[in-house]
Amino acid sequence: MSAKPAHGDARDHLVTCALELLHRDHPDDLSIREVARRAGVSSGAPYHHFGDKPGLLAACAKVGWEALIQDLEALDHAPPIDEQLSHCSAAYLGYAFANAGCYRLMMSRLFYDVERFSELDELRARAMGGIIQRIADSGAIGHDQALLKARGIGVWSVLHGYAILRLDGSLKGEPTPAEQQAELVTLAIRMALLPS
Repeated sequence: MSAKPAHGDARDHLVTCALELLHRDHPDDLSIREVARRAGVSSGAPYHHFGDKPGLLAACAKVGWEALIQDLEALDHAPPIDEQLSHCSAAYLGYAFANAGCYRLMMSRLFYDVERFSELDELRARAMGGIIQRIADSGAIGHDQALLKARGIGVWSVLHGYAILRLDGSLKGEPTPAEQQAELVTLAIRMALLPS
């Protein structure tokens, strides 16, 4: 029999198991008992570590946000802004499609209680803020903070809307997903860089 994992290791292992189950289960349908069974711990262990199901789901969403931020922040800041935004868009959509269950969780309404889930709100703002900062650093549309924020939110909204529609199966037929994605990225870049 293997040794019982340390407290931190058990917590991380529960999150890993929950993320695996989210590939097949909607967050609403995720069974805490199944997460515990998969992790090889008692059914009470998730409650001990996370308090309740939203606490476990928030820990999963945190892992997702941190991974997306890492992907976005690792991108080169040197190319022209349109190339940077193209790479950001590809990284965002690539993450969403490769991690559909976690992405749906990250974007769900479960975490709108900003007081309880302030860390997730900060991570969301950091991810979006990185795109806004790239637009600001380019100087392409000036330095009006309200305009920069609106353009960054516009890019984010286009990418988010497309990802959700593709994941939910609402976009089918022609053009192909690759063509749709290319058109969408072009649209997002044009929106971001329209003259003020």
